[in-house]
Parts: sequence; structure tokens; C-alpha cells
Amino acid sequence: MKVDELPVDERIKKIIRDRGIEGLYPPQAEALKSGVLEGKNLVLAIPTASGKTLVSEIIMVNKLLKEGGKAVYLVPLKALAEEKYREFREWESLGVRVAVTTGDYDSTDEWLGKYDIIVATAEKFDSLLRHSPRWIKEVKLVVADEVHLIGSYDRGATLEMILSHMLGRAQILALSATIGNAEELAEWLDAELIVSDWRPVELRKGVFHLGTLFWEDGKIDRYPENWESLAVDAVKRGKQALVFVSTRQSAEKEAVSLSSKISRLLTKPELRELEQLISQIEDNPTTEKLKMALKGGVAFHHAGLGRAERTLIEDAFREGIIKVITATPTLSAGLNLPAFRVIIRDTKRYTDFGWTDIPVLEIQQMMGRAGRPKYDKVGEAIIVARTEDPKGLLGKYIQGKPEKLFSMLANEQAFRGQVLALITNFGVSNFRELIGFLERTFYAHQRKDTASLEYKAKDIVYFLIENEFIDIDLENNFIPLPLGKRTSQLYIDPLTAKKFKDAFPALEKNPNPFGIFQLIASTPDMATLNASRREMEDYLDLAYELEGNLYISIPDYEDPRFQGFLGQVKTAKVLLDWINEVPEVRIYETYNIDPGDLYRILELADWLMYSLVELYRLFEPKEDVLNYLSSLHLRLRHGVREELLELVTLPNIGRKRARALYNAGFRTREDIMRAKVKDLLEVEGIGIKIVEGLFKHLGVEMPGEAKEAEKKDGRKKGGTLDEFLK
Repeated sequence: MKVDELPVDERIKKIIRDRGIEGLYPPQAEALKSGVLEGKNLVLAIPTASGKTLVSEIIMVNKLLKEGGKAVYLVPLKALAEEKYREFREWESLGVRVAVTTGDYDSTDEWLGKYDIIVATAEKFDSLLRHSPRWIKEVKLVVADEVHLIGSYDRGATLEMILSHMLGRAQILALSATIGNAEELAEWLDAELIVSDWRPVELRKGVFHLGTLFWEDGKIDRYPENWESLAVDAVKRGKQALVFVSTRQSAEKEAVSLSSKISRLLTKPELRELEQLISQIEDNPTTEKLKMALKGGVAFHHAGLGRAERTLIEDAFREGIIKVITATPTLSAGLNLPAFRVIIRDTKRYTDFGWTDIPVLEIQQMMGRAGRPKYDKVGEAIIVARTEDPKGLLGKYIQGKPEKLFSMLANEQAFRGQVLALITNFGVSNFRELIGFLERTFYAHQRKDTASLEYKAKDIVYFLIENEFIDIDLENNFIPLPLGKRTSQLYIDPLTAKKFKDAFPALEKNPNPFGIFQLIASTPDMATLNASRREMEDYLDLAYELEGNLYISIPDYEDPRFQGFLGQVKTAKVLLDWINEVPEVRIYETYNIDPGDLYRILELADWLMYSLVELYRLFEPKEDVLNYLSSLHLRLRHGVREELLELVTLPNIGRKRARALYNAGFRTREDIMRAKVKDLLEVEGIGIKIVEGLFKHLGVEMPGEAKEAEKKDGRKKGGTLDEFLK
């Protein structure tokens, strides 16, 4: 189908043509002829790089121009939300306003009412549904990208409940590259189904074993015995490669190893570009290895890297500066980083149940990254058979079908929160109505029987009544109580709220950071660090040393909670160091964690500390305790001692600059307002731009000579956690 033949607004066609697109791919054309432009629901299951995003853009903008209202585009990752936001902003030339929202689960975000396309993570949109902002009634289209994640154990229930809520209220477009039971999903969503294997770039798939590459079509190629030769060969051809491994340690080790081999293939201008890239990366133990790998044009990519480093790597790979990325499977979850050759070194990973096979669906997602439209006629996806039978891998992962998606609504942790939300936020007034709603879910459609779900729901309702989240009247109607309403709005597990509520009496008697941080770390909403065997004795000693500050008893060694408790103590100690201004680098080294781990812990702890304060307000709070908790929350957010709290509220002043100002004698806002520019500029980390921002914020006129003093702040900006949290 030619773009000109599309039955949509001429302005949409013009923007598509301006991208250099004159015709649509066959699955795109098929999707747009399915009735989706007339308002039908659609499940579109086509390979990566086959143009799902363009289809969704056409459908969204066409609907908005014809009918008004809003379109919500759901993604699984914050980074993917930012990427889609940047892509969709092109439509603003037509007057379509685009926004992105990913954080703060306790907000109506009424400001979004001014926007037409809203890009959000599923968790964020779920929290918005609970807050019922006025604009939510205007949502006429929901696009669920990576809809196969409905089968994800920890995130699937959220996506399923959103779609259950929106079914019949808005048009639904579900997108995925790999769905084993797409027909079942489409049937549930009352949607048209387009499934296709067509790709714009041909995909060759094979298995590599000890130097022999067995292609799916029966052809054989020979290489040196080590799988690294596949990555080196891709670079020799002027191409790029993605290597998927199962652990962070492997990603780092293989990146450094490949770097020494690939550096010999790089030109002097390429090496200079890499040096420039390296100079933009902050120093810490993780980036030390990254810089080593980058010298040879290779990078690793995993969740332990900070957001700034991940973005630098992704951009440099798209620009061709980085030739090879070694990555954990997180990279396959939607980010637009295709390469000529994808090498899957590992098909097993370690879980709580030992070594297990990675699902076919995930491996096929990784393989789908092979082949770059406009650059490659063919992409290559190669699985490495190290100890496995090559033929077995070929049959399972290359010729096999992805697994069926199964509803994860029965995951008790997710289900607890969803049942509470239905009662407190969505007007479900009795058990019959609760079951009536659950009958609309994918779980009920798939199992054809809600008996087990009813049983679980009944248990949860009893738990909610017993712990005063809800009550029940004489006619068996639900009565939402303040604790239940606030818990649901805060988007925390009711079990987390119960732990907080139970701890309040002890907390009031002895409010202290260690006890509060261990309490937060003990909740199901917190990502707790693991205490290794060699660390266990140290953290047990610490727990006994500070036992009087804890709000629980220390479990016995035989207690199944013992190891988890030591992980909580370790997490609490990290948070304690953070608010006592221990430098990030020392935290990484002391606790053997990566920057990304610290960022995630701090983000979750900030949310849970805020929730703790909000729930305490419901229980006749003591003013001094409430003030203490609020102050501790601010210290946690900024990573500072109490004396810096006034300074860190100023623009661009994070924990390092605040401490430098304080030590230089600038301890209050008034001190800064009275300061001379030249004195402020002598403080480490303070440049003219920072001073201008401070004076503007404080309403102080910049002296005339100071405006000419330093036109450019020569200090290098780092991508540290401190910069991110300023």
C-alpha cells in the first residue's frame, strides 16, 4: 500500500512522506485495513522492526484529529517511555500535544489534561486510574506495547487489570513481536488479529558450535573455534553486533575480552571518538571496566549501570561509535538498538530454582534485534551451543514456537493491591460485583473458571477487613476505610501498609533511621540487597549492636526469614550511609553494588518513606514524630545530613555542592543572598551558571561585572547519581 492510499488525514500522510516513507510494509497495510481506523480493537503480532510503532502513530493521530480525546501509549520501561516520547513529538506540528509520565504514584497529574498523546509506564497509568483525574474520561485509545508482558510474573497483573478496566471504554491496540497464543489474547480483547512473520530485513538464524555455524536452511559456515570470532567478523565487515549473556559479570568480562580483539580493527578517528566518549563518563568501580572496554569500541549494558551511562552507550551504538555491546536480556525488552548480528551466548540463567532454560519467547525477542532497516539486507541471529546439543537448540529456539501467555493475576502480591483498588477506587461495592469484574479479566477468559480466583479474592477480602483497610455492613456491602483508600492511592502492597501500621507504636517510642530503614527494607515493595555468605556474620553483628533500634525481633538462624533479614540489614546500612553523606564510590565498593542498584534502592526507599509518612498521618500522629519522619524523608531524598536540608532545596544544589557550600561558610539561603559572586565561584562545583540560577531563584540581582566574569562554566558535568538527584 502506498502512503497516498491511506484513508487518513492528508497532514498525516505528509509527515510520513517527509520521513522518506512512500509505501507501507505488507503487515502494516494489513493492520490498517483491519478496521482499526474505524475504531476496532487490534492485536498486532509482527516481528521487531516491521513497523509496529508507525502503525500505532497513524492510528493514534488519525483518531485524535477525527474525534479529539486522548491516546495513552503504555510501555514497560521508563527508558522506553522517553524514547517513544521523543519519537512522537514530531506530531506536535499538527497541534497534537505529547507528554510522558513515569514516576510519582500518588498524583492525579491533572496537568496531563492539556495533552493528547500520553506515554506512560503501565504502573504509572494504573496509579492514575486509581486517582481518577478528570481527563481520564477523555481516553479513547490505549496502545499496549510489548503486550506479551501480560505473562510476566511480577508485572503482568498490572497490564491485565488496565486492559480489563479499559475494555469497552476505549479502543485497544495491543502490540508485540512474539505471542504464542495471539488468538486467545485477541478473543479476550474482542480484537482483530494480524499475525505475520514478514520482516523488512531478512533474518538468517543459526547455531554456532566449536567453530561450525549451522544455519537453519542447512548451510554451514566455518569460523575460529571461539564464539568471539563471530563478533570480530561482524566488525571486520563494517557492521555491529549485540551479544546477549545471562549475567552482569559475564557482560563485563566478555566486553573487556572482546575489546582487546576489536581495537585492532579501528581507525585513528574512531579511537579518538571513543576517547571523547570515555571522557564523558564519571569514575566509579563499574565504569572503570566500562572505560577499559570502550577503548576497543565495545561496551556492556546492564541494569547496574547508571541511567546516564546507559544513554551514552545506546546513543554511541546508534551512531556507530561503539561496535559491539554485550548485554543482559534487559536490552531486548523494547529499546530500539538493532545490529547486523545478534549473538546469544547463553540460553540458561540462574534462578531460585537453579539453572533453567530461558523461555523461547525471550530468545526470539533477542533474535529479533538482528538486521537494521535501511542499512542491512540481511540480519543474522546466532545462538552459541557451548555444552548443549546444537540440533536441540535449533529445534527449540529457532524452529520452535514461543510459549503461550498465561494470566499472572493469581500472583498474590499483585492481586492483593488490585482487589483493594477495585473496592476503594473503582466503586466495587460487594463480593458479587468483585467477582463480576474479575470475570472480565484475561485470567477468567483463559481458565473459563474463576473458582480459584474467587477463593483467593475471598482470602484477600478477609485480610483487608481484619486489618481495617475496608469494612463490611449488614447487607455485606464493602465500606472503604481511610487506610485502604490511602494505601491504594499510594500504590503500595496492602501488606506493606500493614507492616507500617503495626510498627507505628514502636516507632513513636524510638524514631531512628536504622529501625525505619530496616522496616522499609522488610516490605514486599522494596528491592532488598542480598547478604553474601561472607557478609552474613558482619550484618548479624550489626543487627545485635543496633537491636534496640529495631522494631522487630532478630530471627533465629533456623528461621526461614533469617537470610532475608540480613539482606534487609544490609539495605538499611546502605541507606544509613547515604544520608550520612558517604560518597557514592565508597558505597559501591563497600557493599559491592553497581550505580544502577543504588539508584533503584534510593528510588524505592524514597517512595516507601513518603508512603510511611502519609500513612502515619492517618493515626493521630504525634507532631514531633511526624516532623522527624518528614525530615528523614528529605534527608533520604537528597542524601544529606540534617544541616544541609535548607541548601539542597536550592536549584542545582545536590549533596556534594551543598556540603561544599556549607564547609565554605554558606550555610543558609541568607548567606548565599549576601555573598559576593567571586566568593561563591571559589567553592568546588560552583560555576557562574549555578550562581546565576541561585540568584535568580532567590530574587537577587546579579552584579554587572559578574555577568561578564565567566561566560562559560568549564567544569565537566558528570552523570553521577548526585547529578541525577540534584
